[in-house]
Amino acid sequence: MTPTMSVLDVIEIPEFEPRLPVADEQSVLGLAELLLKERDRADELLLDESRQVDLIPRFLVLSVVSYTAYALAMVLLLNAAPQEATPTVLAAGWSAGLKPALGLWLAYAFGLIAAIGICLPSFYFYGLLAGVKTSFLQIVTQCLKGSSSTAIMLIGVLPIYVAVALGILIFAAPLRVQELVLNLGLMLPFMAGLWGCYSIFRGFMKLADTLPPKRRERREFFMRQLTLACAACYTAVTPLMIYAIWVRFTE
Repeated sequence: MTPTMSVLDVIEIPEFEPRLPVADEQSVLGLAELLLKERDRADELLLDESRQVDLIPRFLVLSVVSYTAYALAMVLLLNAAPQEATPTVLAAGWSAGLKPALGLWLAYAFGLIAAIGICLPSFYFYGLLAGVKTSFLQIVTQCLKGSSSTAIMLIGVLPIYVAVALGILIFAAPLRVQELVLNLGLMLPFMAGLWGCYSIFRGFMKLADTLPPKRRERREFFMRQLTLACAACYTAVTPLMIYAIWVRFTE
């Protein structure tokens, strides 16, 4: 030890990395936290067959509550906007009242989930076609995880959108601008749905880990194509389902 060296220079002090709090996997909020911060852990939970029955109702609650908050925000904005700024797709049936508001809530809160139910047989068939050992219950869980991821992303961007839309309405922007902003609001779930599709893609690719090593590389490429086909199918069915429910409850 040289005269210029101190004891602290010789002794190596271990560095401790701060650990993030562990999410509570047994609660709805904890599950939302997993989908945001620990997506790999969330994917691992879905591979555990003993947890799937427990996860399905929590994914449903997370989706319905988030879509309900979104629908409520859109109802308030549409009621605050001039009648002339109402989006064309809603103009025929929209008016201030309980029935249109209820119809919009049902269209989004349950239409987005009902579209998954219509596409589930296709998702299951594509998984079998790719040679993945999976169950129908596992496919249901994977798809509901995608819906929950969409709902979380939607809630994340909703406050920003509401602030912008309120500014447009309060300062009486041109009617054309107000209509464009409200149309953007109606499309927010589809924009957030890109994150949900990515979540489903991650889940399906995790299923590829169940394949034998010799077949995994060849089947992974096939599964990517099938997952994209599933996402395209869901994207096509969802707006039709939402519009059908809206028309049904406002006619």
